[in-house]
Amino acid sequence: MSALPVEADGGGGGGRGYDAPPPPASDTLVLRLYVTGNTLRSTRAVDNARRLLETHAAGRFELEVIDIYLHPEAAVAAQIIAAPTLVKLRPGPLRRVIGDLSDSNKVLAALGVMVSNVAASASSGVSLDPSSDALIKP
Repeated sequence: MSALPVEADGGGGGGRGYDAPPPPASDTLVLRLYVTGNTLRSTRAVDNARRLLETHAAGRFELEVIDIYLHPEAAVAAQIIAAPTLVKLRPGPLRRVIGDLSDSNKVLAALGVMVSNVAASASSGVSLDPSSDALIKP
């Protein structure tokens, strides 16, 4: 895998040439998913992220997949210490979710997509690390 932007319509961002894309709307989720090649966990994380976003944020997201084997400098710059890691860049606050993103309710709650599931995630023993906003499991 390489760094591939994925638009809300599922396309790969082709056809734009070298023109810079327009800035995202303020309610658009801007995310980066850091993966390690074509491993099972990485492939599962990409599939789960796309499925969740297309279901719960259709037309309101931009997802960029970055293979840290091919772009280790990106992982260093973003301070990624584990993969797969999904990073919500906008709208703030910055959030990080580590793992294959298979627990939909916890991922959506961490991203702030479904506010009603935040209480369910808190009661399940999962919390956000206040110093880094990373989803942690006790």
